[in-house]
Amino acid sequence: MDRPSILGLIAAVLSGAVAFLYLGLIAGGAVGVQGDEVGVAIVVGVLFALPACAAVGSFRSRSNSGIALIGVAAVGLLVFGGLALFSIGLPLIVASVFAFAALVQATRAR
Repeated sequence: MDRPSILGLIAAVLSGAVAFLYLGLIAGGAVGVQGDEVGVAIVVGVLFALPACAAVGSFRSRSNSGIALIGVAAVGLLVFGGLALFSIGLPLIVASVFAFAALVQATRAR
């Protein structure tokens, strides 16, 4: 079995921590969700799916599917980080940098 991508795991842990933090902010009432529950549920779902993509992709970084998952995580984290720059965006952008580095490392290893 190949070694997992450490950079991809860092991206997964960092973005997963941000997702749990955002969920805690919503549960605590710090983020208003009145009238937009569906939109918030979609955002939270994607925020939990992106770390999962990064984690699974980092364990399969030598296969095409692993590279695709890391790429999805990198682009998704960058997009969500840009959209949420003034709230939870900066850590997501940092996580996307790690994911892009893992993507470059995985494509060069092939």
